[in-house]
Amino acid sequence: MDTTFDINNIDEERQGQPATHAQVRAISLKFSKLKSGKINWERQKRIYGCLYSLIKQGKLSFKQAHIMLSKTKKFPEKYETLIDSYLEANKEVELPK
Repeated sequence: MDTTFDINNIDEERQGQPATHAQVRAISLKFSKLKSGKINWERQKRIYGCLYSLIKQGKLSFKQAHIMLSKTKKFPEKYETLIDSYLEANKEVELPK
């Protein structure tokens, strides 16, 4: 039984539609895994949040997500920059004890 996913079997219209939550979750897990095999959960949530916001804006397609999952070895710098910009603009305020 062949279980390999082939994006060419997906019609062009679907490839241009927004990425799925499952794709975004898989991407966030892929790029937040440490060398020890454990997950850096803070990084995972940041990546997920960044990519989810791009889905909502229509800026991350099914095909783009597929490429990140299947071919990209390092989390793209443009998304790292988005995360850094968001964190800088939304610095946490320390709550009184």
